Amino acid sequence: MIVSQIPQHNSIDAKDQAANEAGEIVTRAIKQVRSMSHLLHPPLLDEVGLLPALRWYLEGLTKRSGIATSFEVKPADFPRLTGDLETAIFRVIQEALTNAFRHSGASKTRVTLSQQEGQVMVTVGDDGKGVGPEIAEMRAGSLGVGLAGMRQRAKEFDGKLRLTNTNPGTLVEIVVSAKRLLPVEQHTTA
Repeated sequence: MIVSQIPQHNSIDAKDQAANEAGEIVTRAIKQVRSMSHLLHPPLLDEVGLLPALRWYLEGLTKRSGIATSFEVKPADFPRLTGDLETAIFRVIQEALTNAFRHSGASKTRVTLSQQEGQVMVTVGDDGKGVGPEIAEMRAGSLGVGLAGMRQRAKEFDGKLRLTNTNPGTLVEIVVSAKRLLPVEQHTTA
């Protein structure tokens, strides 16, 4: 239904029906955009931080995909990071898990987030079919938009992205500087 065609209908009933259909399409589109926006940057990320936002996302992913997901954090009192770094880490994990869901055939994934010796390390592993050597080596022309985006996010924080075929599965690792820890007085309690 093209909205511009509504005036061409002969009867009032046909015009009303066409307008109602168009309105329903617009309402569904708005809901989809809101849902996508919420998944890309959930309000929880800003409100209470990375860990609760990741737990929420992983729970939802398991429900939507059926892929079992484990999450480990080291140390247990993992510090808050700056908002831009928390967002980048969230998006990297989200993209890695989306790739596992879409391409790997995995039944299990595991996410580890750790901070030590001035670095934040993120690993996302799955038990799927793995990646080919051209992708693991990140050869030019072999990376899709998602992997290229993950690599760029790591670079923005002076970090590195590494892919490993773990046979079975894939391991995505990111290491970035922990220079962007929030001062203790800015930490929030969750």
